[in-house]
Amino acid sequence: TYFFKLSKYQKFLLAHYKTHPEFILPKERRNEIINRVKESLKDLSITRSSFDWGIPFPLNNKHVCYVWYDALINYYTAINNNKNKKFWPADLHILGKDNAWFHCVIWPAILKSAGIALPKSVFAHGFLTFNGQKISKSLGNVISPNLLVEKYGADTIRYFCLRHFPFGEDGDFDEQALKDRHNNELANKLGNLISRVSTLAEKYGIEKTTSINSKQIIANVSDYIDKLAPDKTLNEIFSFIDKLNEYTQAKKPWETKDKKVLYQLANGIKDSAILLYPFIPETSEKIAKIFNFEISL
Repeated sequence: TYFFKLSKYQKFLLAHYKTHPEFILPKERRNEIINRVKESLKDLSITRSSFDWGIPFPLNNKHVCYVWYDALINYYTAINNNKNKKFWPADLHILGKDNAWFHCVIWPAILKSAGIALPKSVFAHGFLTFNGQKISKSLGNVISPNLLVEKYGADTIRYFCLRHFPFGEDGDFDEQALKDRHNNELANKLGNLISRVSTLAEKYGIEKTTSINSKQIIANVSDYIDKLAPDKTLNEIFSFIDKLNEYTQAKKPWETKDKKVLYQLANGIKDSAILLYPFIPETSEKIAKIFNFEISL
């Protein structure tokens, strides 16, 4: 076999992790990788000769490349042309935690050896379990995303996964929790607000005035997205939706017929729909149609 001298890059990797803590996210995964690299870093066998399917090894045609050597390089070679060079170094790799070692240790060492810039960040997310068990075909507890979408809609599934499970951590799938999220948050908090305000606005009209301030919410959302925290992002957006519901209850526009209050609520819903668009696009587009505005990215 042929070896890549991975051990040579132990000091470099540890130094890079220290000076660029954002290189491995979340921090729990970073700590795991650092501890393993500190223990020892052995040279990596990068060819196989017991079979012939695979990418031929350039230095010896009786060998093929180890998949985790040639596959990683494709990230770079696929865009190493005049048209797409602007896309390297990658801002972010997103992958499962079982692939963290290959992307956070082997891959940066390969790039360093070739004098190529390293990606800026690698985010290794967790796994889903079902009723506390690992999801697998052998256990027969596989969950079909297609069936869930047919039953609840794509937006509900997307919303549940992004809000219910902190990104980066393992999460246990629970269909009842999915139903509760849909009913309590999407249907009741958001849906009822839209229904109530749109009905009143259509009946009494709206009059432009100062908007409900959403600048801080937008700033917080931007910060959480930059931190790869979709669950916190959605919590922030729905805290704003809660405020809109509270404002509705306090102002009672169904009694006062206050057009300015209805404008403020309609504008707040518009802000919410725009912020929610990356998470529940179909729902956001329906809201935009009801309130006669366009969502453009």
